[in-house]
Amino acid sequence: MKRLLTGCAALLWAGAAAGQILECVDAKGNKEYAQICPPGTVKETKLMKGGGGASAGTAPAGKSLVERDTEFKKRSLERQEAEAKAAKEKAESQEADRNCDDARAQLRALQDGQRISRIDRNTGERTFLEDADRPAEIASVQKAVDSWCKKK
Repeated sequence: MKRLLTGCAALLWAGAAAGQILECVDAKGNKEYAQICPPGTVKETKLMKGGGGASAGTAPAGKSLVERDTEFKKRSLERQEAEAKAAKEKAESQEADRNCDDARAQLRALQDGQRISRIDRNTGERTFLEDADRPAEIASVQKAVDSWCKKK
């Protein structure tokens, strides 16, 4: 009878030890999860007790699984929104840079006296910019350069 009781006690202790999970932090701040913390562990936090019951699987801060899952989903959504916003800002910045470069090239061409041609919307024919119209066109393109090249 004594052997039977000793065997049952050993089985219960082994089951409790198998369910125990510890968070072990070493001197460098690296975290490791184990049943037994290795030598050199600075901080040891019990994450899960063995033996079943109500305390098994509870978080160290007392938050339920549903609360932790909700917080995780919220953080994930915030991260995705931040990444989308950063990508949009990058695309807008690249577009502004392209428009700035195009406007500067057009201004340079006008100032250098290059022949500028356009397609007439009504007739579809190509027309050339007259010398008399060049100062007004330079002023118009200069406004575009000032508008697109604010950052540079």
